[in-house]
Amino acid sequence: MVRTWSSAAVVIGLTMVGGTAVAHAQISSPIGVGVVGGTSSPTGSLSDIAKSGWHAGAFVELKLPVIPVGFRLEGAWHQFGDKPFDSSGGTTGARIADVTLNATYDILPVPIIKPYLIGGVGEYSARLTSVSQVVIVTPGGSGGVTDVRTTATETKFGVNGGAGVRLQLGGFAAFVEARWHDIFTSGRNVQMVPVSVGLRF
Repeated sequence: MVRTWSSAAVVIGLTMVGGTAVAHAQISSPIGVGVVGGTSSPTGSLSDIAKSGWHAGAFVELKLPVIPVGFRLEGAWHQFGDKPFDSSGGTTGARIADVTLNATYDILPVPIIKPYLIGGVGEYSARLTSVSQVVIVTPGGSGGVTDVRTTATETKFGVNGGAGVRLQLGGFAAFVEARWHDIFTSGRNVQMVPVSVGLRF
């Protein structure tokens, strides 16, 4: 009986020490890094000149386990598909590079599956491109078709907001989120909706 109680005391003691060590590691390491990727869909005026495409990025996040609010510094590249604008083979397209600072808020204090809100501000570099096919005729009568590319780039302030669900898996987390971005470009604003899958380590 004494041996049984001694064994139980050892197991309980090791469990308490291990749990304390894990909790201490989580609290003392609030900074994580991660990667994201997924689809980017143009909306508003951007949908007139570009098709849906892809994006990829990376981030640094500050997140304490006992506080529902966190912060994320993120950079991403969004490449949209070209869209034809005439019957001669002309196309338009776009790409957007951004650096954003965002705040996250956990909606429910559950340990494994955590829905959250995200929103923030950032700087966006939007490049719009058009390619037209032009027929060139030389004085000798010969000719050919060449592509004429026109590019316009603008770097402007923008805002974003959305929601996601994070799944905590031991030493890392996986998440899915959707956000709406509104970029204050000259004339009409440029807008897009990326849907991302990410990993945080």
